[in-house]
Amino acid sequence: MNKLKHVGLISLVTLLFCFYLNAELTSQISRTNLFQSNFSVKKFDISSTSLDIAPWYNPVLSGHYTIDSASQTLLLVKTTDQHFIAADSNALILMVLTSPKNIIIFFSCILLLAVYIKKQSRKQNHKHKLSQLNQQANKLLESFNLDIEPAQNPNGISNLSKSITTLNMHVVNYVKQTQTSICQDKLTQLIDRHAYIEHIGRHINQTGQKELNCALLFIDLDGFKQVNDSFGHSFGDEILVQVATRLANVLRHHKLSNINSANQLEQNLSRLGGDEFSIFIESLDESDKVVDIAKQVLSELEKDFVLGNKIVKISASIGIATYPESASTPQALLQLADVAMYRAKSDGKGIFKVYSPEMGNKMRRYHYLLEELRLAIACKDFYLSFQPIVHVEDCMIDYFEALTRWNHPVEGMISPAEFIPIAEESNLILELGDWIMLESCRQMAAWHNAGMRKVKISVNISGIQLKHRDIYDWITKILKSTGLPATSLMLEVTESTFIQASSRIIDELSKLREDGVTIAIDDFGTGFSSLSTLADLPIDVIKIDRSFITQANKSKKYNDILNTISELGQRLGLKIVAEGVEEIAQFELVKKLGVSSVQGYLVSRPESSINVGNKVLRNNNANLSASGSSAWEISK
Repeated sequence: MNKLKHVGLISLVTLLFCFYLNAELTSQISRTNLFQSNFSVKKFDISSTSLDIAPWYNPVLSGHYTIDSASQTLLLVKTTDQHFIAADSNALILMVLTSPKNIIIFFSCILLLAVYIKKQSRKQNHKHKLSQLNQQANKLLESFNLDIEPAQNPNGISNLSKSITTLNMHVVNYVKQTQTSICQDKLTQLIDRHAYIEHIGRHINQTGQKELNCALLFIDLDGFKQVNDSFGHSFGDEILVQVATRLANVLRHHKLSNINSANQLEQNLSRLGGDEFSIFIESLDESDKVVDIAKQVLSELEKDFVLGNKIVKISASIGIATYPESASTPQALLQLADVAMYRAKSDGKGIFKVYSPEMGNKMRRYHYLLEELRLAIACKDFYLSFQPIVHVEDCMIDYFEALTRWNHPVEGMISPAEFIPIAEESNLILELGDWIMLESCRQMAAWHNAGMRKVKISVNISGIQLKHRDIYDWITKILKSTGLPATSLMLEVTESTFIQASSRIIDELSKLREDGVTIAIDDFGTGFSSLSTLADLPIDVIKIDRSFITQANKSKKYNDILNTISELGQRLGLKIVAEGVEEIAQFELVKKLGVSSVQGYLVSRPESSINVGNKVLRNNNANLSASGSSAWEISK
């Protein structure tokens, strides 16, 4: 179409130029002096010469008469009374064309025509590119499922402008949503730990210049695991959402809110993960401000959580760290607030604690022992001691309790009260417990073969082991590998662990008990278990916690409680063991109350396997062969 347009334009210009030449030719003929011209003319007799009109398709000669000769076409230029005067038409036309004016006009027309054609070509190229851009924009709109109002010219610049505007708005929204998605916790819609630390870092750089103080609250929910275990994770997720809402209300109440302009997210409140949240206080203009905020957080989280027809009560423990007093970096600030939070949990939960250097020392000690504990377990740097439990009537050995000892190459003896909790929190108790159980059974198997057929070995079992080990298969495998009869093994489980034990664990302990393994409940009286629970547990022995023995001769109430426990055990057919007997008066008291066996420093401190062998096997061979046990000599 465009080519036809160009051809038509060229034809029109050529035709117009030909008519122009026709006019110039007529003018030139009228101005020319035939007798002084540069071209030859011929005369023809009027009577014998006929004139022809120029053909219609020759616009240059239009309106002129011609005389045909044998070799050329002559153009009539003048008429006299007797003659036609004619000249060569080609010469006349050439003379007109070669005049300076017409040469300039001719080339000007050629130049203008060329410029016009080039301009039109560029215009068409521009339209083609614009059409392609519109097509590409339309494809993008279709891929993003976007619609725009149709324009009059779908390939025009206005349509492209609308498309670009729509795409730009979509890109802006997409970038905003992407940034929000990257740094947002999907459940609570709060910012995540990474974005939170970045925000604190930016603010600390500013507050460092302005010499302002700020603080961070590390909030951990108390009892949330029980909510998940009892009602399911979807129920727990709803609790977390409500917690986030309540904490956001605390921020608004204290005017602590800081909304990010890019993603419209609150920057001073974060869900760090699990049931951990944090609040950042950008400026502490009052010394008691952080305490007031912590108290309100505790108050808000202690209120009932209502989900459907269920009412749930939880609390929180809060650790507080301040900048620059506690730490100078966001990570350190968060870590020290975490340390303070753990102190709040260990001190009773439902409270807040402000970080102090003493807490940091305790945490450093914790991590130091944790790493040393890993090395000690890998190198088997532990050993076992054995404390005898004897009958009150004749001091005959009932069983030995296997106790783990750690002699650190630098620290010396480290108390089990310090390293066992670390092993349990880090799950290292699993590997350590495997070693303890295997070595205890191996040692008892040796003593059993040497004559201690009625003596048992007692091994403490952690709640972590009960949860992560298939306890029945685990114990059965060790008994089989060591050759120890099931009747020579006793497992001690704390009262608090029994309270939290699942039905699976209770069933496995019951199976072990049926095989002959004795089950003892340790630290009885410290876990607040109900009597109905006690009646349902698969236990044979109750070990009364040493706190009752210590106070029994000093307090009538403790004496009465001890008497009640002893009577209860006898009625349920359970053996009663008193722990922590260190004085003769205590020994006489528990004997009077009907306690069957005692354990404590009065009887013996924990002994090495060599000392046990020397005392029992070498000195009491006659008793061993007759009774399968032996009396333990009490040192006075």
